[in-house]
Amino acid sequence: MAGEGAILQMAREEKGWSYEEVEDAIKIRVRYLSALENEEYNVLPGATYTRGFLRTYAKHLGLNPQEIIDKYNTSFGKEAQPAMTTPLAPIPQKQVWFRPLVIAVMAVVAIIIVVVVIMLTRGDNPEIGYKPPTLPTPPQTAQEDNNPDDTENDNASNPAQNSGQPAGQPGEQPVVYEGIVAELNFNSDCWLVVKVDGKTEINGMVASGTTKTLEADQKIEFVRVGNAGGLTLTVNGKTLPPLGKTGAVVDNYVIDLNNLNTLTGTPETPQTTEQTETDPDLEQ
Repeated sequence: MAGEGAILQMAREEKGWSYEEVEDAIKIRVRYLSALENEEYNVLPGATYTRGFLRTYAKHLGLNPQEIIDKYNTSFGKEAQPAMTTPLAPIPQKQVWFRPLVIAVMAVVAIIIVVVVIMLTRGDNPEIGYKPPTLPTPPQTAQEDNNPDDTENDNASNPAQNSGQPAGQPGEQPVVYEGIVAELNFNSDCWLVVKVDGKTEINGMVASGTTKTLEADQKIEFVRVGNAGGLTLTVNGKTLPPLGKTGAVVDNYVIDLNNLNTLTGTPETPQTTEQTETDPDLEQ
């Protein structure tokens, strides 16, 4: 590891802050803070969330967020780099001059054996070429077609058809998120006001290239978003469509536990207001 976790832990202990105090300030859960300091990144939802948590945590501790991210990227790249192995040199083979002769002899012997077997078989079975005629299949009666006992036996012997699920294909376990985890990626400058569980978390201008992660137990409310086209929103690992066009203003866009599945499946179109410039001559 590059030691970014030790730097975060030392900075927190120097300030005398506990995990709970940091959680109240930046809204990152205690178990995630502990995982960041111990560099146990498998506990976190993914690399994107890890970088966002490291940036927010480092900024709160008064550290340089980019240096912490660079250290994480360095350690992450070293762990993913495969080990180099020296290719094995081919073993020289010696040509055996008698190998083609052995193959030819074995082929001749095999042909002789096949011919002998065919001759012996014909001698023992003079009517080997005779094929008996195929007997006709008796027609099924209506009573056999409508027998409920056969249907019940077929259903009992094949429970996979009754359940509607293919046999031998276990269901995949999806990633389970606690509450609502939203990642905000800004590809241009945006002005916005955001509340998390009723508490204002963002109020003002956010520069392009910034990434913010918000965690809520019940609700995340975007009271107003200026330049909605400059914001990419990912909720519980699923990227939502743009909130609006470039320069548009979105008001009262709410994500809560009631509409979470709808937004991540088929997001609703938020109410937008286009920002247009007024011609001074028209006002006169």
